[in-house]
Amino acid sequence: MMKPKLTNFADFIEKPKPVIPKTKYQVQQEINWYLNISIFLVIVIGLYFLYQRYKFKEYHEQLTQQKIKQFDEYLNEFYIDDMINQSKNNNTM
Repeated sequence: MMKPKLTNFADFIEKPKPVIPKTKYQVQQEINWYLNISIFLVIVIGLYFLYQRYKFKEYHEQLTQQKIKQFDEYLNEFYIDDMINQSKNNNTM
């Protein structure tokens, strides 16, 4: 029969890795890197929106002209109907 051996459990615990503090220069470089990436992304997104605006410029102009024409036709019909109603009211008096 085997006898149990005493074990040292400290051997199984992982020793913490030494923390190497970063210098101010390294921290500044890391911040600059992230700042450059974020500014680049903002510029790319802005250029994308400008491209979309340019691409659909004619479509939006045509849509606006169509809405203006519809509004003008509506106003003309309203004024014509109003004039007809006024003339009817004037004739009946």
